[in-house]
Amino acid sequence: MNSLIKLFPSYEDVFYDDIENHKKYFLPICSFNLKIADPNRDQWLHIISVKEIYDGRVGEEKSAFYTEFTQADSFGFDVIDGKYRFDADWNFFSTSTVITSDQYGQKFSDLDIEYNMNDAMYQLKKAYYQKHNALYDKDGDRPGLTVDDIRRLERLRQLTVEDLENDPESDFLKERLEAKVFGIFEKLNTELKPMEDLNFAGNNIDQPMVNGQLMDFIASVDGYDWQLNAADYIHLFYDASVEKAVICLEYT
Repeated sequence: MNSLIKLFPSYEDVFYDDIENHKKYFLPICSFNLKIADPNRDQWLHIISVKEIYDGRVGEEKSAFYTEFTQADSFGFDVIDGKYRFDADWNFFSTSTVITSDQYGQKFSDLDIEYNMNDAMYQLKKAYYQKHNALYDKDGDRPGLTVDDIRRLERLRQLTVEDLENDPESDFLKERLEAKVFGIFEKLNTELKPMEDLNFAGNNIDQPMVNGQLMDFIASVDGYDWQLNAADYIHLFYDASVEKAVICLEYT
């Protein structure tokens, strides 16, 4: 892996402070230095996802906690010394309920269950990457993870890296990863062109703006490489003049 790219980075390497709250809601996917796109730009940025992705737009019912950059399916961060600080109130999110193994007999909302499912799948794929130094690229179709109750969480947590290793090979998924930029990015905007000029996604999001101008679009990844319920694309925008990064989720 390129030394300017780090997959599944630690929370401490991604977030500036208040690590415990950032751990409750976010999933660190990728840290990278802009030198990979422009040798003259020495700036670390991060692509992250959100644990509570499930049904509807994240934060769509929490407009009281919106900021200029944090709104439904859009998450703003102050960039401080190459790390992020969430720019909105934590009440923007709807759940941080951790379901422990002794609580499987209790009732939880679907959102609570999927919040835990997303975290569990992220941890499993992270463990696979740490063992193999490669993203999971096999056929992981498991009907038992789609049942209608909490059993799906119990079954997911019982899976191990060895289970993933024994999954059937998938030429399609291997080729799909090989086609990505650095094996990770769906798009890396090396020329900092507007998203519309790249003929790539962006049709279903409100692109963030600074002083009436579109914020620079930096990169995108496929959300399903990292968690169970995901956005099709996770887009990163950045503006150095105000030291803001914005993550936008897009569903196609």
